Amino acid sequence: MRRHLPLKTLWTMLSLCFALGVQAADVAYITNQGEHTVSVVDLRQLQVIKTIPVGQSPVGVAIHPQQKKVYVSNVDGRSISVIDITHQQVVQTLSLPIAPVGLAINQAGDRLYVADWYHNRLLVVEPVRGQVLASIEVGQAPGGLQLSRDGQTLYVANRDSNDVSVVDTRTNKQLGRIKVGQHPFGLGLSPNGKQLYVVNVYSNSVSVVDTRDQRVAATLAVGRHPYCVTTDPQGQRLFVTNTGEDSVSVIDLASQQPLAKIRVPGTPEGIAFDRQQQQLVVTSWMENVIAVIDGQRLDSPRQVKVGSQPRAFGGFVFEAGE
Repeated sequence: MRRHLPLKTLWTMLSLCFALGVQAADVAYITNQGEHTVSVVDLRQLQVIKTIPVGQSPVGVAIHPQQKKVYVSNVDGRSISVIDITHQQVVQTLSLPIAPVGLAINQAGDRLYVADWYHNRLLVVEPVRGQVLASIEVGQAPGGLQLSRDGQTLYVANRDSNDVSVVDTRTNKQLGRIKVGQHPFGLGLSPNGKQLYVVNVYSNSVSVVDTRDQRVAATLAVGRHPYCVTTDPQGQRLFVTNTGEDSVSVIDLASQQPLAKIRVPGTPEGIAFDRQQQQLVVTSWMENVIAVIDGQRLDSPRQVKVGSQPRAFGGFVFEAGE
């Protein structure tokens, strides 16, 4: 006969677990454009723990860790799905008059920035009621968005005008534009906030923008048709997905020299660094998987099956320790 542990013993064991700092795993929210869902992936166990239906053709992701909310842009659905992280379900849908792509959410969680791909503008949305507070004219075909560390500046990658808009979030005004390479799309920021990384799809390069004087300080060569970018937590290495050659470029930022190219499954798009497990997470649009790469060895990616045509454009990893 099975013996049950006394309640006091169970409580002692649970208390010990908490005392030892047992921590929930980081979670990735992968937008599956081909099937209108989001795959929720446990990044410790490397398995999908839930599949959440969202709007039509989800692409962009922005996460507010304190409010435990995930915002998903549905480009063909003309809407934003709001996922509650605690219950892993959509709790709200914000209808918009546009086809949203890139997203960013401010630290206070009261301003959601939405790139309007077809109308060359940026919308500022109040995320509780979905009210559009401002419409800011930017460049042509805005895609990637990146907030500065203090939240006072928003950078917008304008694909068809080959530049990056610099927007003052206090006044909701465009301050200027920075010329970069051809077809900028994905954006990333260094951990100290001093460098903005701009992925130039047709130039096969990354423009490094000095955020203090808003100018291009360097241009780094990468693979064919690069798409998205991230760094390691120390800001020592840059990682760029190359959709045209199924690889991830690894660049040493101190020397600005390439370190490696990692082979990954077909058409890699979104990329993020999971700090808890010290691993890279890369979506594969063609193969319907994510590739998970050890952040030190940089070899032998493990694969996790997700939904159809995964993209995960933006900051798609929820860090459970935040």
